[in-house]
Amino acid sequence: MSAELLADLSGIGPRRLIATAVRVSPQLRQGLGLTVVLALLAGAGRIIAPLTVQHVIDSGVAPATVGPAVVTGAAAVVLAGVSSVLLNRRLQGRVEAALAGLRRDGLRRVHDMAAPTADRIPSADLVTRLTGDLDQVTTFLQGGGVQFLTNAAQLLVATGILLVYGWQLALPVLLVTAVLVAVMTRTQRVVARRFDTARRDLSALQSVVAESVVGGPVIRSTGTRARTGAKLDAAVDRSRDSLIATQVPLHANASLGEPAISAMTVIVLLGGVWWGQLSSGQVVAAVFLVTFFVRPLQFVVQSLGEAQNALTGWRRALELVTTPGSVDADGRPLPAGPVGVRLDRVSARYADGPRVLHDVSLRIAPGEHVAVVGRTGSGKSTFAKLLTRRLPPAAGTILLSGIALDELGDLGGRVVIVPQDPFLFDGTIAHNIRLGAPGATDADAARILGQLGLHDWQATLPDGLSTPVGVGGERLSIGERQLVALARTALADPDLVIFDEATSGLDPATDAAVQRALTSLTRGRTTISIAHRLSLAEVADRVLVFDEGRLVQSGPHRALVGQPGPYAALAAAWSDSNNLSS
Repeated sequence: MSAELLADLSGIGPRRLIATAVRVSPQLRQGLGLTVVLALLAGAGRIIAPLTVQHVIDSGVAPATVGPAVVTGAAAVVLAGVSSVLLNRRLQGRVEAALAGLRRDGLRRVHDMAAPTADRIPSADLVTRLTGDLDQVTTFLQGGGVQFLTNAAQLLVATGILLVYGWQLALPVLLVTAVLVAVMTRTQRVVARRFDTARRDLSALQSVVAESVVGGPVIRSTGTRARTGAKLDAAVDRSRDSLIATQVPLHANASLGEPAISAMTVIVLLGGVWWGQLSSGQVVAAVFLVTFFVRPLQFVVQSLGEAQNALTGWRRALELVTTPGSVDADGRPLPAGPVGVRLDRVSARYADGPRVLHDVSLRIAPGEHVAVVGRTGSGKSTFAKLLTRRLPPAAGTILLSGIALDELGDLGGRVVIVPQDPFLFDGTIAHNIRLGAPGATDADAARILGQLGLHDWQATLPDGLSTPVGVGGERLSIGERQLVALARTALADPDLVIFDEATSGLDPATDAAVQRALTSLTRGRTTISIAHRLSLAEVADRVLVFDEGRLVQSGPHRALVGQPGPYAALAAAWSDSNNLSS
């Protein structure tokens, strides 16, 4: 699913992928010339040894030539070692800087992502793209990335020296190499597709595992261990089979590499003797050069899996980073002050499904408090998603303060929704409240709680505002999480606030206090309260009644409750439920 929603780079060639990586991560381009020079020095330093051996043999192992040859060989070894160390530090520094940039940009893109897209992509897939996928690049770099680059440089230097010795020797070696590279390239495409499938299956497995761990209490209480276990087993089997499938082409490449390498050695040895234009030292040196020539090929064959896995991880991260965001940087700003809302013949649907909201037209005046009510499935939450751009309209126009919603830029801090079960970050209550405004202090958090009439609740907390909430707010009850979310929203001071069943989890005593606080909170700003409990409707300026995806009634509570229709029926049912509960 995520491949259809994010940018798809799976079909582009290596050149375009590298160009995209360099464009997104300019750190890779910085000092590239010096990196290439270090790689050539590291590769060339290894080639000097065969040349010194040739010199010693052709001189008849004369004592006068052995000493200088040893010194030269030792200097070459030192040069190769120093160059390799410097190359390793330089390459790792550049790549790790690029990966850090990808993680930062990817996380920002998650926050800028169109809400409909974010809702359809498993969170585990996004996390994997920014963690596990990029970790594969680091693993490859630490395990053999520098050797890969050094061996490539060594391959180029050895090819040049073979051509100096004679094209008759170099040509058959290059022909065998060309055949091997052609086969490996075609196999690599198969490996790339299979590794892509494997990474997706691993992301899906992570989602299933996370769901099983977080939902452990529900699984135990409902007795659904067998069903959950079957789902987990299926995800494990898919990821296992995907990983095994990648090994088949990799083993095929390994089986082709050994005979090709042996053939090159035999060609050089027999060709040098048969051709007769090379000295004994040159023949020995040529055999050594073939060893240095084929070693990079062996390394490529052996590390193809790790390299392709790293490349797939890098590509998946690039797909996230290059996905266009939903916020238009050139979008028009929302005018300051309470927001006016206007819908003209708006309809909505989810994906390709049927329409769930039909031809809705309405106006909400700036500063008006509107309650939206209706039976479950009547379209209330869909209405909220339209106003917060979590769902694009299928037809019609939505305007905020007279500006079309799709023409507006970032609405962060100006339009805020408080959901029924709000998310809290791992930290303290004060930390979560302070997130409502940049630079806010604990004193600001305490002040907001006082304005909401929640000092009595604060006094019941074991550590006051320093009470930890746990991951997602797991240490607090649903009602307490809603209180923190309300305080965070009040501190943000938005111009349009939408409460989506935001007080449904409160006990009666706390609910009464919050209702009084909401009266103060809604003053001076446009407020839309979506609720099943009609206590919010009673204090709202106007009530909007939805039924089967249509706006069927609009007016003050007192007027609607006395008219036959859906709202009067809802009010009667709510009154009956209160009488039964009491």
